[in-house]
Amino acid sequence: MKKTDKVLETNYRSYLVINTIGYLGITVHLALIPLFFFLGLEFLSLLNLFSSFMWITGWRANRLGNHDLAITLMMSEVILHTLFVVPMVGWHAGFQFYLFGAIPFSLFNNKFDGRAIILVSIGLCITFLVLDVITHDAPQNLALSAVLIRIINYINIVISFTAVGLISYYFRLASITLEQELEKLAHTDSLTGLYNRRRMQEMLETQKSLSSRNRSDFTLIFVDIDHFKKFNDTYGHSCGDYILCEVAFFMRNHLRQGDALARWGGEEFLIMLPNTDIKGARTIAEKIRKAIAEERFHLGGQEFSVTMTFGLTQHEENASIDESLKRADDALYKGKEAGRNLVMW
Repeated sequence: MKKTDKVLETNYRSYLVINTIGYLGITVHLALIPLFFFLGLEFLSLLNLFSSFMWITGWRANRLGNHDLAITLMMSEVILHTLFVVPMVGWHAGFQFYLFGAIPFSLFNNKFDGRAIILVSIGLCITFLVLDVITHDAPQNLALSAVLIRIINYINIVISFTAVGLISYYFRLASITLEQELEKLAHTDSLTGLYNRRRMQEMLETQKSLSSRNRSDFTLIFVDIDHFKKFNDTYGHSCGDYILCEVAFFMRNHLRQGDALARWGGEEFLIMLPNTDIKGARTIAEKIRKAIAEERFHLGGQEFSVTMTFGLTQHEENASIDESLKRADDALYKGKEAGRNLVMW
């Protein structure tokens, strides 16, 4: 299902559920037009012509990004349709079941707060009860046979459960997506999209356990952007942010699958290379160092060159993660003291 240009990414889930329910509602009401006309219920046939127009209008509003208006139109039509059809056709035809889907559907209206949703639910409940009192024991419409009433009732039950099922599916999808987004926010740096310090520390402890169990090596690399302060001081913080994002993207593309990269703080990054000894790590770090020094970055008509200093250490089996981080940091410091744009270990 393709998203239209006027649908914001943040409202895409609302767009999907309204669009899907819209197709269902339009199909049902268009089908009811000839059915009621065939049964001699011309008024209800005309009513469903109007109902189809409301659903198509709501569906179109949703496509244009007016999701709240779309829900309002569709819910209003369901209530209006129920109020006219149930007294004329009878309680046992099951058109009142459409009201059940309107309650969860209303939750996708961003203008409805908790109180509004409760009021909508109460209003729908009262409508259902009033219709039950008025029509449940009323004489059956003579134009419809008992068999036809039962068939229509079964069809309406299926339609109502389909609508509730679709809405529930999208609620579940929205819940899963939200959980994933929250987890991502907790584990990633908001500027660069890399792992944050907290997540990398968790990964380091996990890798330490794996390496101890499998007797495999892993190496840590601290990376610092040389003279980063000059970018902020000369061109502003927007330039500094741009450099951080570009460097993060560049390094991520030059690492192997399974390697981990995090923004450790400020202009400093940390790379974890599983199943890699110090020799292999030196080769990878030197390749990245050379490649980024040759790269040219452009922002606002300005061209920038960036160099980075790398501090490496291979984790020792009996050492703690903090001790390994300290050795990598010391190696980074030696690289800075030696003139920067170096790989030190």
